[in-house]
Amino acid sequence: MRNLKYRKLWVVLLTFCVGSSIALSNLATAAPKKVKVALSSFQDVCSIYVGVEKRFYKKRGITLDIKRTDWPGANELGVGGQVDIWTTSEADVIQQNNAGADTTLAFPLFYFGGGGLMYDPKKYDTWKTFEQVAKTNKDLNQNIKTILTQLIDKKIGVSSGGGEYVTFVELVSKAGLKIEQFKIIDLAQEELPPALIAGSVDIMIAGIPQRLAVIKQGYSTLMDQRSLPSSIVHAGFGAKRSWVNKNMALAKKIQATIFQTLTYIEKNPTPSFKIISKCLAEGGTKVDPSDLTGVWNIMEYFPSDQKWYVNEVVNKNGKFYWKERFSTVVKNLKDGGKIKKDFAVPLRDLNYGLKTHKK
Repeated sequence: MRNLKYRKLWVVLLTFCVGSSIALSNLATAAPKKVKVALSSFQDVCSIYVGVEKRFYKKRGITLDIKRTDWPGANELGVGGQVDIWTTSEADVIQQNNAGADTTLAFPLFYFGGGGLMYDPKKYDTWKTFEQVAKTNKDLNQNIKTILTQLIDKKIGVSSGGGEYVTFVELVSKAGLKIEQFKIIDLAQEELPPALIAGSVDIMIAGIPQRLAVIKQGYSTLMDQRSLPSSIVHAGFGAKRSWVNKNMALAKKIQATIFQTLTYIEKNPTPSFKIISKCLAEGGTKVDPSDLTGVWNIMEYFPSDQKWYVNEVVNKNGKFYWKERFSTVVKNLKDGGKIKKDFAVPLRDLNYGLKTHKK
C-alpha cells in the first residue's frame, strides 16, 4: 500500500513537472524576438514604422529595436555587426562582399526608379531634357547619349557608394561613353541639395527626398531612371547571410510582415503617408504626406505580396528580374573600379530575398 501511494505521488509530481516544462517552453516560444534595425531617413524604408504602428510585427512576435542613422551609417553598423538588419541596396551589398563581408539583400522592399539628374534650368537654359529629345528620336541609347554629352566636364554630385552611382554608370555605358569623361563629386545624400543650390556641383543624382527638395527650389529633371529600366535599383534591408541562415524562420516572418505592411499602405495611403512623413521629419527630412502620392508605385515600386515578388523579380520575364540587375551592377562596379575584376561571389548569395520571400 505504501509503495502504491508513493507511485501515485510520483506520477502526480512527474505530470506537474512535464506540464510546467511545456508551459515554460511555450512561454519561451511566445516571447518576442528582438531585431536590431539601422534605419536611414528615406520614405521607402520609413514604411517600417507603418508596420510597427499597426502592430503587424508585434502580432508575429517580433520587436524592432530601431536605431536612426544615415544610409552609409546604416551599412557600417550592419557590416560591423552592431545591428541585425539595415537599409541597403544591391550595390552596397556587392561592394561589402568585395571587401570580405557576408552580407546580402535579405528583405526586398522597393525598386527605385526615382533617381533623377537634377539641374538649374536658368543656368543651363540650352540643355535639352530626355523628354524633349525622345519626342523626335526613338533610339533610347542615342537619346541618353544626347543628354549625357551635355554633362561632360561638368561636376556631377552623387554618393559613390550607393545605387545612384551605379545608375549613372549604367547610363554612361548605354550611351557608349566612358565614366572617366565625367567629373564625379562624391557626396553624402544629405549634402547634395545644398551643394547643387550653392553651385558646388552642376548636376546631382540622389534619393527622392533630395530630389523633391530641389524641385521646390525651381530645379528641373534632365532624365531619371525610369527612362532606362535596367537602371532600377533593388533595395530594402540587408543582413549577414550567417544571421539569416541561423534565423530563417524569423527572417521569413520579417519579410511576410513587410509584404503585409506594403499591402496596407497601398490600400490606406492617407494614414500611412502621415506615419512615413513623421518618420522622415524625426530624421531631419521634411516631406509632406501629399508629396508621397506622386512617389508611391510611380517613382519607386513596392512588392505587395509574395506573388508580386515572384512574378516581377524571380521570373526572368518580370519587370525587375533580379539576376539581370545584379549582373549589371557587378559589371558596372567592375568597370567603375569599385570592385575587383575577379569578383565572383555567387549572385544568389547576394540576394537572399530569393529565400526569405517563401512561406
